[in-house]
Formats: sequence, C-alpha cells, structure tokens
Amino acid sequence: MSATAPRVVVVGAGLAGLATAIRLAAEGVQVTVVERGSRPGGKMGRREIGPYRWDSGPTIFTLPELWDQLWEAAGGRRSDDLPLLRVEPASRTFFADGSVLETSSDLAKLAASFGALDPRDAAGIPAFMRRGEALWRELDRTFFRKALSPLDLLAPTSWLAGIRLDAVTPYSRRINATFHDERIRHVMRYKSIYLGSTPQSVPGAFLSIPYIEAKFGTWHPQGGMHEAPLAMERLARRLGVEFRYGVDAIGSVIERRRMRALRIAPRTELPRTFGGGPAAPNQPGEERLDADAVLFNADIVHAHRDLIGDEHLGAFSRRRFRTITPSSSAYILHLGVKRTFPDLAHHTVWHPENPNAELDRIIADPVPSGDPTLYIQHVAATDPTARLDGRSALYVLTPVPPLKDRRWWEEHRAEYRAATIRRVCERTGLKPEEIEERADWTPLEFESEQHCHEGSIFALAASFFQSAYFRPGVRSPDIKNAYFAGGGAQPGGGIPLVMLSGYIASRAILADLGRTLPPSEAGHIS
Repeated sequence: MSATAPRVVVVGAGLAGLATAIRLAAEGVQVTVVERGSRPGGKMGRREIGPYRWDSGPTIFTLPELWDQLWEAAGGRRSDDLPLLRVEPASRTFFADGSVLETSSDLAKLAASFGALDPRDAAGIPAFMRRGEALWRELDRTFFRKALSPLDLLAPTSWLAGIRLDAVTPYSRRINATFHDERIRHVMRYKSIYLGSTPQSVPGAFLSIPYIEAKFGTWHPQGGMHEAPLAMERLARRLGVEFRYGVDAIGSVIERRRMRALRIAPRTELPRTFGGGPAAPNQPGEERLDADAVLFNADIVHAHRDLIGDEHLGAFSRRRFRTITPSSSAYILHLGVKRTFPDLAHHTVWHPENPNAELDRIIADPVPSGDPTLYIQHVAATDPTARLDGRSALYVLTPVPPLKDRRWWEEHRAEYRAATIRRVCERTGLKPEEIEERADWTPLEFESEQHCHEGSIFALAASFFQSAYFRPGVRSPDIKNAYFAGGGAQPGGGIPLVMLSGYIASRAILADLGRTLPPSEAGHIS
C-alpha cells in the first residue's frame, strides 16, 4: 500500500460511513465502502411497491448546514446535489383532550400556538431561545466536534463545560422548568425519543434539540429522505470512493492489536448468531481487503462482538458491550391508499390518554404499549414529487421497546399491525377498503437486516453514562487502527449527530495516518 495514498475500508454505507468516506477521499485517501445492502443509506432507506414510495427510517431532517459543510469540504455545493424543502408547520400534535399544538421555525407562529395553550409559554420563547443558543454553541464547539475520553474529565475545562451544559440535570426537569403547560412540556419532552431515550435519562443539554428545530428549521430532501444518502454516494464517487454492495463483513484479520484486513463475503440469507464472536471461517467466496485503517459504520455492539471478536477486546470493552442499555426501537407501517389527505401535515403526532406512561417505559417494558403514540409522515404535504393521482403513501410509526421478548413479535405481529391500522383509520378518516398496499418493519427486522443490537434503532440509549465522555469513542481502545462512526459512537444518535460522528472519525483517521488535517469547522453554525 502506498505511503502517499493510504487505504481505508468503511463497513456500512450509512450516513456516518458516507460522510467519513467523503471527507477522507477529499484529502487524498483511497476509500472502499463495503455494504451488505443494494444501495446506500443504512436505516435511511426506501421501500417501493407499485406506484407507492416510502422512506424506511428517519423522517426529520434538521441542521442542513452540516450537509453544506460536508459538500464544501469536498469542493462542491450541497444545493447542486440535494435540494431541500422547508417543512411548515414543523409538526402538528393532537392530544386526547382535543387540543392541538403546532411547532414552527417561524417564532411568531410558534408563539401563537404556544399562547393558545398558555400565554406564559409564548412569553417565554425568547428566554428559551437564548438558553438553547448558549447550549448549542457550547455543544457545537466542544462535545460535538471532538473525540472524547473519560480521562478528559480530569481537566477543569471539562467540568466547567459540564456545568454550562446542565450535564447532571435531567432533560425532563429542564423542560419542566422552562415551560408551564403540560401539553407543551410533553411535546418538548417527547423529543428525547429522537435519541432513543426517556426524558428523565437524557442530560439537560439536549434542550438544544427543540432549539435547533426552532432556530434552523425542519426540512425535507426533495424526492424523499433517501435522496440524501444517494446524493452523498454520488459525491463520494466523484471523489474516487469505491462501493461494493451486496457484500457482508464477516470478520477481521488482526495481528498485534492492528487491523490488517477485513474479511468479506457475498451476502447470504443464512441466519447469524449475534454476540457469539466473529463469523465462521472459510465462508463461500470469502475475500480479504487489506487496509491501513477500518471504519465500522455498523451497529456498535455487532462491530465489536461479531466483526472484531471478543477475543481481541480488552476486559472493559467485553464488559461494556455485555451490559449496555439499548435505545428504544420502532414499529414502522407503510400504507398505500386510494385517497388524498389535503389537511394532513407533513409530520403529525397523536398522543394517547396518558402519554407520559408510555414514554417513561419505552426502554424498560418488555412489550409495546397497548395505546401507543401514533406518528404519520405525509410527504405530499411538502413535496410535489410525492403527490400521486388520487393516492397517498403514508408512513406510520409507533415507538416500541427494544427486543426483550422476540416471541411476542413473532406471535403478535399481525395483531399489532391490525391495531395500528385501526388507529390510523380512526384518526385520519381512512377507510380500510381504501388501503391498497401495506408492509411493515419491526424490531425483528432491525436486528436481522441491520444487525441492530436488540433491535434498537439508536444503538445505545443516551443516558448520562452512555453520553459524551462515556459513549464509545471513534477510536477503538483495543485495536490501534479500528474506528467507529454512527449512532452508537460519539457524539450520539440522530441524523445531525451521526453526521458529526463522521466528521470526528475522519479527523481521527487522518491524524493517525499522519495526514495534514483540513481546517476545523467547529462553531461555524450560527
């Protein structure tokens, strides 16, 4: 391998893997991306049946400036490859008492919506925005742009940053202290689900989430969320990145605590045993990809226990990945229907009679709630390209716990699907006979198709001891040239943090390869 063109292998073409590959290639590194699926995006995929097309994962797009920065680092302009449409209202939420709350990046509209429920919360928006801005600037300057280690806690500056960021104040307490109306509080508390966590376990610094939506807006890539990774792939190819689809990473070649190569084989549909060490040797068609470094943009537990292997991990890592608290999961239902919904917002949420009970137990409960929060994405409300002649593609989601009881989903899947369809019909006026197509995705598929630990969608819950300094870093503590990016690594889960994970990982890899680092982008979003 050439000293002037080191080779990095990226496992997984999710957002963090793509972002890392682009930044490395822009600095002259030879990059190969290995992906078991047939297209990029990871969880940000697409499902198509007949005339219908749905997003298959994340649906809320914020902080487009992070994407602008990525394109600028590669010498391009994001708007040339990925047009974005503003979503307005940002969301519409219905409560069991009949009240409605809309959120918006238009602060006058936000104040009117808040004021209709409690005038004190409308009057408090300027103070909320000031507090959110201070948190965001601190996070963007420090925690979201740097590789962190628990040893960094010894530095006094870390303690000062923690104080400024409400690190020990639960998110729920900070929300309750900021807003008065319980319905507004719940809408804001519910944003902890973006991190796959409960509001009482998430640090108070994540008050920055509702601030980011109010300040920077909520957006939608024209053509669907999957257009974002497709645009990233095109950008990466222009920089010379090689993509290999339909290929499974099955293990690693490790000598003296260094990755020498990644073992790959054509994807098969044979079942895997999770957490049992690396895959069996001598897979049919097996190859090895030699590399100067390997970046794992895969589920963090799967990467450690199945691709690196327990025998190569230190005692701390082995213990950590046996005892982590997984994030929540999701049940996703795609409906193709023979009618339109002119009054349905892009993002609509219906909360149950007792919404706090569901949210408080979203990780601990063994089975889904019998009365879950219902979310519908209706892309046609924003995107003209999604409008069908007399038809609609509805994306329906209910939050569910991680896989604690696989048999429950095997035995009750059809029952849960029918109950979800019934709720959709009750809330939207849809008639069962108007449904032409239906398909769903459960925690079982998150586990089997994407190797998600216990079917969790954000890998690790963003609790205090699984965030910031305590979250797995982008550098492996066990293998000198192994790296991690994605929701399970620093700084955390959700689209913006995953994109930032790619930024941090690329700088760590470049530094360790002895390459000159490009200028830092820290603090450039305002």
